[in-house]
Amino acid sequence: MLAFMQKMVLAALLGLAISGAQAGDTGLDKAIAERLSVLEKAWEKGDAKTIATQVWGSDAVIHGEGQKAVVNTPEGIQGTIEHLLADTRKVKLDVHTIRRLGPDAVLSWVTWHVTPKTDDKPFEVRSLFVWTKGKEGWRIRADMYSMGSM
Repeated sequence: MLAFMQKMVLAALLGLAISGAQAGDTGLDKAIAERLSVLEKAWEKGDAKTIATQVWGSDAVIHGEGQKAVVNTPEGIQGTIEHLLADTRKVKLDVHTIRRLGPDAVLSWVTWHVTPKTDDKPFEVRSLFVWTKGKEGWRIRADMYSMGSM
C-alpha cells in the first residue's frame, strides 16, 4: 500500500510539473503580442522600415512557399516587406502558440489574415517565427511561411 501511495504522490507531482511547464508565460505572451502590434500598426501606415527594424532582426532569415531565394540580409528583409506592403491593404495576426525554447529564445505559430489592395478575396498565411531577445528586445530571427491558416 505504501508503494502505491508513493507512486500516486509522484504521479501527482509530475502532473503538476508538466502542467506548470505548459502554462502560459504572460510576460512572454505580452512581449510577443506587443511586437506583433507594432507590425500591424506600421503595416497600416505602410512603414516597412519600422517593421524591418522593430519586428524582424537584422540577421533574420525568411523563406516559404513559392519563394525562390532565401532572404537573409537587412536590405532583403526590408525589400520583402515593401513588396508585401505594395499588395496589401491590411493584415491582422493571430497567435496560436508561443513556446519558450530557452531564456532568450521562443517560437510562435501565427496566422496572417491578409486583405489585398485589389478586389481579390482576403486570404491567410501561417508563419513559424523564431524569436530571440537581445539588447533591442524581442525580434524575429527566422520566418518560415506557407499558405493557409493554422
